[in-house]
Amino acid sequence: MHPSRLGEASAIALAKETEDALLLLDDLNARKLAGKLNLKITGTLGVINKAKQRGIISKVKPLIDKLLNTDFRISENIIAEILRINNENTNR
Repeated sequence: MHPSRLGEASAIALAKETEDALLLLDDLNARKLAGKLNLKITGTLGVINKAKQRGIISKVKPLIDKLLNTDFRISENIIAEILRINNENTNR
């Protein structure tokens, strides 16, 4: 098993044993499995969005741009939606 898959599997197993856990998962297959197990999930962009809502950060776009300069992969539609709900420039 690939190390990242093992980490995701371990996180899911731990969340099943923990009451009211919130899983941080970006991998689509892991998110689907967690959803089937009725676990609460969020992703990296969900954490960034929540940080903006709580006033921890002032803008989401600079963090998204930094993520996109790594091997992080995410749908352009999801990025556009996060930018839109945070009233930030959607012109990528």
